[in-house]
Amino acid sequence: MRWKTLAFIGALAAWSLAPRPAAAVDLALVLLNDVSKSMDMAEYALVKDGYRAAFSDPEVIAALLSNGGGIAVAYVEFSGKDEIELVKGWDVLTDAASARAFGEAIAAAPRTSAGNTALSAGLTAATRMLMEGDFAGVRRVIDIASDHPSDGGRSAAIRDAAVDAGITINALPIIDDQPIGTIDGRMTYATARWGSDTVAEFYLRNVVGGPGSFAVEARDYAVFGEALKRKLLLEFIASPAPYGPYQPALIASAAAALGD
Repeated sequence: MRWKTLAFIGALAAWSLAPRPAAAVDLALVLLNDVSKSMDMAEYALVKDGYRAAFSDPEVIAALLSNGGGIAVAYVEFSGKDEIELVKGWDVLTDAASARAFGEAIAAAPRTSAGNTALSAGLTAATRMLMEGDFAGVRRVIDIASDHPSDGGRSAAIRDAAVDAGITINALPIIDDQPIGTIDGRMTYATARWGSDTVAEFYLRNVVGGPGSFAVEARDYAVFGEALKRKLLLEFIASPAPYGPYQPALIASAAAALGD
């Protein structure tokens, strides 16, 4: 199922195409994963293995079980502005079997695209999924993983609209350091920068927001799964405050900011 960016921005009816959970849950989580061309196929395989490992980890499953109503989770891949796809979800995870099945399904799914990095379009899509889902009174979180901030200055405004709607955005910036040579026989690396920010600094400044929001760095693709595990542990812990009540007026305001 593929949605074009204009549908995200201009037509609420498009979200009727998205599956919705059939049961009440404690947390609605969109896992938004950047699969743009900066990620090669070997790195993509490490990411997919990371999802499989994290969703079968005993500590993650124990944290999941702390949510008595379960967790609604969806996995979305994005690259270019017309390359945003719901791969899996909404699934309601309530036990070890459902968690493992979700991770296995993500790991088995083929790569959906490998275009440019349309970060703002991906954030808009994930925000709409949570705004238009049946999640009254539920913690709503976007969990974005990416190694490349490239958004033309648009992501901060979308982040602000999502936060106004009661959505929290967390980030998993992947630090893809590049080798630049040797000094005294030792390899040295340059941390990628866009403008004056590192990848992590960019996400903290322009993407992360909302009550309890945070970023967890993956120092390279090889440790993506461990970073994802730490992130899920923080997100899965049941916490009725400080997310507050469902506020339709804020939802309407955020929808207007996103283009309606």
